[in-house]
Amino acid sequence: MRLAIVTCVRRRQQKRREKSLTAREKPFVKLEHVGKAYGSHVVLSDINLSVFAGDVLAIIGPSGSGKSTLLRCINFIESPDDGIVTVGDVTLQGGRPLPRRELAQLRRQLGMVFQSFNLFPHMTVLRNVTMPQQRVLGRSKREADEVAMQLLERVGLADKAAQYPIRCSGGQQQRIAIARALALEPKVMLFDEPTSALDPELGLEVLGVMRELAKSGMTMIVVTHEMSFAENVSDHVAVMADGAITEYGPSREVIRDPQSIRGKRFLRAVNER
Repeated sequence: MRLAIVTCVRRRQQKRREKSLTAREKPFVKLEHVGKAYGSHVVLSDINLSVFAGDVLAIIGPSGSGKSTLLRCINFIESPDDGIVTVGDVTLQGGRPLPRRELAQLRRQLGMVFQSFNLFPHMTVLRNVTMPQQRVLGRSKREADEVAMQLLERVGLADKAAQYPIRCSGGQQQRIAIARALALEPKVMLFDEPTSALDPELGLEVLGVMRELAKSGMTMIVVTHEMSFAENVSDHVAVMADGAITEYGPSREVIRDPQSIRGKRFLRAVNER
């Protein structure tokens, strides 16, 4: 009898290991042949990417290469003209009418932080973080307030809860925007050059929060010009140019020894600036 119980336990443990391995082998975010054009201007061409749960992908490249559009196509702020976008168990086809329920399920798993902070100026910092929770998740005011204060504490801004965004620095506003996105409990965070509008010191505040998120295991896709972050925090780097991915690989290898001509040219320009 005891042998049977031990065997049963071992089988359950093996099944859990197999399930964990299967989950790891399946990307959480997957783009297949994604394309986007505005009239005759092709912005994205045949984009293929896979990001696993817990990984950080940094997307680098010259301005106008399609990096921001790629992020916006992942959450369908911009609808791809063709290709397939999968986030978790939700798959949407570009170039077709979007099922509202599936679109909502996809966006529910994604949080996004933009270059501009996009905070509501007429609301306090606390209300900026609580209002989306109440509208999207149906949380009570008490529950939303509790979550918001925990997140503001996490990003070092609990003392700003009663202030209005205009009374906060740019770095503080961006950290508030991160707290607001995290309040909706996303599985993946998308960052669109979150430090580009900030001076170096304020940018360090935001990068510190992002490093903490990466250490906590948050899946992240980050469009950035911060090469130190790309090399030392992200797991992989994708180099984009002219709407295409010209190089992809482990972060340190790509940053220190790019293989593509376009990657070499871009990183040389960054290093010599």
